[in-house]
Parts: sequence; C-alpha cells; structure tokens
Amino acid sequence: MARLMILALAAATTFGAVTTASAETGPYFAASLSYAHLDDADIRGIDTSFGRQPGGYIAADPGYGVNLGLGYGFDSNWRAELELNYRRANYKRATAGALTDADTDGSFRQTAVFANLYYDFQPVDGGIFAGITPYVGGGVGWAHIRWDKVQTFNAVERVGHDSSDNAAAAQLMVGFSYDVPGAEGLSITTELRHTRLLGDLSFKGRVLESRFGSFPIQTDVKDKGRTEINIGLRRRF
Repeated sequence: MARLMILALAAATTFGAVTTASAETGPYFAASLSYAHLDDADIRGIDTSFGRQPGGYIAADPGYGVNLGLGYGFDSNWRAELELNYRRANYKRATAGALTDADTDGSFRQTAVFANLYYDFQPVDGGIFAGITPYVGGGVGWAHIRWDKVQTFNAVERVGHDSSDNAAAAQLMVGFSYDVPGAEGLSITTELRHTRLLGDLSFKGRVLESRFGSFPIQTDVKDKGRTEINIGLRRRF
C-alpha cells in the first residue's frame, strides 16, 4: 500500500508541475462512492472470566462506501473540507481462541467525520492528460465502528459479536479532478485513499456454543487500515 501511495504521489506532483493556472476558489460540495480493500485486522486477544485467550485475525471481503463533503477552496491552491463518510464490508474468516480459519458472517460498518486539507497542483495543459488537476490531501477524524451481527463458527463452537466502539482516525489521499465541459463549476474526481484507525478497538460478545457452554467475552482488535478507490463529483458555488 505504501509503495502504491508513493507512486501515486509522484505521478500527481509530476503532472501538476506542467503549467501555471489560477486556483479555483470558493465553497464547494463533494460526493463520491468508494470501493475498499480492508486489510486483515489483528485480534490481540479475548478476555473471558477464566483468563485471556489467544488472538489471531479477522478478514473481510472488499467493501463499499459513500463520502459527502463541504469545503472551501483558497486562492493559494489549498482546500479545507469537512467530510462525513460511511463504509461497509462483509466478514468472511477469522482466527481467535479455539477457532482457526473459521467461517465468519456479519459485517464491518464505519461511520466517520473527518477534517481534510487538500493541495491542488496546477492543471496539465498538454498531452493526453490535458485538463487534469492532480491533488494530494490528508485528514484526521473520529470513527464509530460496529461489528454488526458478526458470528464466527465451526462444527462445535460459535462466537457472536453485535457491538461497537470508537477511535480516532487518519487518512491520506492522492487523486485528480477534471472539469466537465459545458458544466461550469462541476468536476469529476478520482482518488486513491488509505484510512487507518489510530487506536485499538474492543467489542463485547459472547461464546454462543462450546464445550464449556455459553459465556460473555470481550475481543480486542487492532485495525490495519483500508485502501480505497473513490469516484465522484465536486460542485463549486
């Protein structure tokens, strides 16, 4: 992921250095859809009434999301933005406690608010990339994470979680915009983004079926981040 972001940043700075043009200023509204790859999260351990049990990982299928933002462009090529986003992905497999590479149902859901800062490079004025404006950005925010009806199971044991936790988060963005011909103030945006939670998470759950019966647990999780492709529109006012 780090190599991909570095290559994208290098491309943005190279294409953005071609020409000099005035920055687009004023307020704007942005909306985009996301396709996300979630890195496997680390399960640090499971607390029970009879001691801490070993952890492992939990893996998810690629997910989707939506981003909504209100921002303002300054004549120095900087943009400040407040963003609300939502992510969802379905879990597929996990290892923790007595379960190893076990089937997993349920979903990861994230609702987050970010304060973002972007820098728009100068638009490219020639070649096949003419009219494209590369940009880079970063943001910090607060995320609410829910394990929604998550169950991990094999033939003899079933563990369930249906709870949530909160954590600070940060993200990096590299992308480009293209002004739609004949639609003043409207741009198409394409973006590569990496988001990561900055704190550990704890989810309350329950062993539903096992040779020891049913009992409550708490699962500690370390987020490893998600990398996304976002495609959307930005409308300047």
